[in-house]
Amino acid sequence: MIEQPRIPNPETRDRGLANLRRSRLELKELNLELAALNARLGLEICQRKSERVRKTLDKEDEQKSVRQC
Repeated sequence: MIEQPRIPNPETRDRGLANLRRSRLELKELNLELAALNARLGLEICQRKSERVRKTLDKEDEQKSVRQC
């Protein structure tokens, strides 16, 4: 015969629910922190790409001005 799961007493159930709620909120906070970090890193990557493009354009401009002389 299969043993039925035991129903915890109300105090144990309430403590377990409180722990689960706290864990959920901690995970939500961590997720928000990770999202903010991801956004900062995305911005930094975008800025670096922009700098590389600007440097490439500046080099091309310098080469054109040297050729014209």
